[in-house]
Amino acid sequence: MMPSFDYSIVECTAELIYNRTFLAQEDHKLEEDYYKNMINVLYHKNHFKKDFELNCTPSYQPWNSRKYPV
Repeated sequence: MMPSFDYSIVECTAELIYNRTFLAQEDHKLEEDYYKNMINVLYHKNHFKKDFELNCTPSYQPWNSRKYPV
């Protein structure tokens, strides 16, 4: 049985607020270019264009070989 609302986001957001409030958690800036250039994002954004050709070779460095925080 599936609920009509996903309560995991409520729990996740509550934990995020708690961590920021009581544990002085610092968030790192979101790397928009990394996500904008992901293959699945490019496909979703452009798949209705007639001249769009999907290139499955990523133009970015894989996440597991990157140094964090960036």
